[in-house]
Amino acid sequence: MNRAHPVDLRKAIAVANVYVKTGILFVPMPVFSKEEQAARVEEAADILDRVAIEAEKGGAA
Repeated sequence: MNRAHPVDLRKAIAVANVYVKTGILFVPMPVFSKEEQAARVEEAADILDRVAIEAEKGGAA
């Protein structure tokens, strides 16, 4: 297993802190490649987009 680069770890911590400050529950998941990381980031963005659309409609997520 390769260790993550410190810059990437700091970015991950920053994102986690944003989730915590906004009250969004999240599950941290380990990733072992840049491709896997990109897929998980895209998945999270899709989920947040769906939540934003529901919020704009006035529905609950």
